[in-house]
Parts: sequence; C-alpha cells; structure tokens
Amino acid sequence: MVRRLFRTILLLFLCGVIVVECLQSEVSAYERKDHDKYMLEALFKHFKEVDNDPGITEKLEALESASYLCIDQFNSKGQRDLDKLLHFGVKGIPKNINEISFDASGTTHRSYTHRGWRSTNNSLPTEKRELREQILLNTADAVFDFAGNEKQKESFCALIYYIHLLGDHMDDSSYKVNNGLKMEVGGRKDKTDIIHELETHIAVVFSDQSHTHKYQSLMASLEKYNSRFYKLINSEGGINTDEKFAEKQEYVEGLTKLLTYYLPEMLKDEPFFYQAFYE
Repeated sequence: MVRRLFRTILLLFLCGVIVVECLQSEVSAYERKDHDKYMLEALFKHFKEVDNDPGITEKLEALESASYLCIDQFNSKGQRDLDKLLHFGVKGIPKNINEISFDASGTTHRSYTHRGWRSTNNSLPTEKRELREQILLNTADAVFDFAGNEKQKESFCALIYYIHLLGDHMDDSSYKVNNGLKMEVGGRKDKTDIIHELETHIAVVFSDQSHTHKYQSLMASLEKYNSRFYKLINSEGGINTDEKFAEKQEYVEGLTKLLTYYLPEMLKDEPFFYQAFYE
C-alpha cells in the first residue's frame, strides 16, 4: 500500500516536471537565431544578395550582437558578443558584460528590457538601461555614416528594437500563457504601443521620403492595423478567448510581413544604408 502510494506520488511529480518543462520551452521558443533572421528580413527583402561579402557579414553580425546585448542579454551571458563589437571597433561601450547584465529568466527578462525604446517603465537601473541602448547606438555609428544626423541614427536603432519586440509577440502561444511583460502591439489610447512607436521613428528615418507612395502606403497600412488592434483590445473582456487570440496573432503576422515588404526598399533609398551595404 505504502509502496503503491509512493509510486503514485512519484508519477505525479514527474508529470508535473514534464508539464513545467514544456511550458518553459513554449514560452522561450523564439530563439536568438529567429530574431536575427527576422531582423535581416526586415532590413533586406532578399538578404542573400549581400550575404556573401565578408565585410558585409561582419557588419550584419555586429548589428545582431548589439541588438542582443541591448534587448535580450541577461544572467552574465554575451561576453563574446561584447568582445566581437570591441574587435569590430565600436567605441564607448563596456568591456565587461556584468556592467549591463541583470538576473532573470527567459520570460522575466522581458519585463526589464521590452517595455519600449528609452522607456523608464521598468525595474532596470537607469545606468544599465542607458549603457545597453548606447551599445546599439554606437554600433550603428560604427556600421553606418549618418552624416551627423543623430535623430536618424536614434530612430533607426529604435526600429531594430521594435522589430525585435514584434518577434516576441509572434512567439506568443496563448492568451493564457504568460510570455513575459512587454509593450503591446497596437490600439492603445495613450499610444504607448509598438505601432505608434513605429510610426514615430519611421517618420524620422525616412523623412526625405515622406512624399513617396511607398512611405504613405506604409503609414496608412500601419494605421489600419492600429484600428484593428484598437477594436480587438477594447472588445468586451479584451483578448480573452482562443478566437480573439488567433485574431491578434493574425494581425501581428500581417504587421511583420508589412515591414518586410516596405522597409528594405525604403532603406535602400537612404544614403546611410545604401553606402554600407550596396556600394
């Protein structure tokens, strides 16, 4: 009797462990390679055309490392990425990863770094937040020549940041599963969401293209998605059913495809980007 009870308890315990591991893998399924792949797709519609040049590959790897260190680094990981940037020639960044690191998990780290570019709405110390952002900004300076246009550099880095956040929303598996506290996609009345931030920074990066059909079509499409998100999150109960969650994910996927459709061609028309990757 006692032996049978012990076996039952052990079986229940093992089942619990398996369930927890499955949930953890589900929550952290969007890995770094997925973020890097989507960033390249958003920067280059067919990035293979620039993928065979060693000099260009080095620039892309620098942007990938800087994005990771700014947004996804925690638990003292990433020293190799920091060393890579120092070797690449990025100035004014820390030499030791612990200067920017904090303790968290694959899910909870998002509460520290996924609340918005330049956001103070998190528990990350200001000094570390600013250092992490500076890594991305200084890497952009090392890769591109913005010809003194600091606002364009800032907004380009913000676009990389929000492209990353969209990837994390793509990774959400259910409205019932906590996939980390992060900025919402769109539809907020106070405009503190990814779509409104994208509109703000696209207007800066592509200010010289504001008269073009591509620019105006992109902005109009972003507004359409924002209206859809507004209707969805302000529906009764918000996103509280499988059907509403599926609708939300459909909009997120559409938004990611929208960016990969417009941004590469528009970036190619910007001198700082063309000179770095196409000359």
